[in-house]
Amino acid sequence: MKKKSMVFSFIVFFVLGTFLFSTTASAYIDPSAMTFLTQVIVGIVVASGAAVGFFFKKLKRKLKKGGSKPVQKTDSATVQTFDNDDEFDDSKLSNDEMNTLNGKKK
Repeated sequence: MKKKSMVFSFIVFFVLGTFLFSTTASAYIDPSAMTFLTQVIVGIVVASGAAVGFFFKKLKRKLKKGGSKPVQKTDSATVQTFDNDDEFDDSKLSNDEMNTLNGKKK
């Protein structure tokens, strides 16, 4: 309750101070200032839209996973390894091809 009263008193002090100690200013607002303000507002809108979309996608994915399907854990037998993969087998390469792969010149 004490915090609420402190916030309320700050707001009252700020509002009264703004009206009591304000002076009129005869100032010129450059058109580029409005362009800058427009860019700031558009940037904030785009960033908040991206943030909302990101968190909505995470929430949707979480709700989809938590629905009817239980999460399955993978066994070590189903994990794919590259130990016996022919794609990475360099024993069938010639010496010239090995030198090219290792960066050695002829």
